[in-house]
Amino acid sequence: MDIIESHRLGLIEQLESEAVALAGRGRDSAQRAVVYHHVADMLGLAHGYALLAAHGALAIDAAMMRMEAQARRALWRLTRAERAALAGRVAAFGATLRAFDAERCAGVLLAYRLVATPSLDAEAAKRLDPDLLVALRDAQSLRGQADAAARHTLFLAHQRWAEAVFGERIEQAIAALDWRLGARVLREAIEALRIPVKLYERADRRGLARIGRRLRRARGLPETFAANPAQAFFKLQRDVAGRRRGLDVDDLSPDDAVRLAA
Repeated sequence: MDIIESHRLGLIEQLESEAVALAGRGRDSAQRAVVYHHVADMLGLAHGYALLAAHGALAIDAAMMRMEAQARRALWRLTRAERAALAGRVAAFGATLRAFDAERCAGVLLAYRLVATPSLDAEAAKRLDPDLLVALRDAQSLRGQADAAARHTLFLAHQRWAEAVFGERIEQAIAALDWRLGARVLREAIEALRIPVKLYERADRRGLARIGRRLRRARGLPETFAANPAQAFFKLQRDVAGRRRGLDVDDLSPDDAVRLAA
């Protein structure tokens, strides 16, 4: 293996591990919202899938809170064994959806970075669905000037990717949940992951920048995010880099926060 190939493989490994770290663990939905927004922001807020996924990360938490409350209200008519089983299924379902979201977040970030890194053109072509690759390249070259057709193409490409990765697994999670207490809250949780086309089309008509501004007002996100989303992402990246190296973040140079920001 020559030195160029070794460097390429090292860079890919670094991008992969950082994408997983930035996506966080199951409960790190606010962290994922910041990461999703960063991807959208780097494309001039033309990445509607990433913006709606940011809202979706937060929506999963809200939907699970409603599902848990709905389950508690039904406990009086269940036996002790049925109560324990229901609580266990709901907890497992919530953990599964959050794990899927973390995997989705890492995938969205890695796909963007593979395309945004010139030296990884061949790797991007090898790993990404051809339609997603073309759509991301177009959005990257247009940098916020993508027209409605290009934005729609990018959304559909990412949606198809997500359905291919998670579709069957989501159906398995729904079956394991065996939810019989109303379809609405279950639909809300699932749509946060699947992001229906009609939701994207409505968001695009209203303006994706407006969706981005609404995210900046969302509760639970870092205080710095509302004022400066980019700064919030760089701080997150710096914190994650520090935790992975076992260092105090104050010991890291600013270069550690921005080295792989694109």
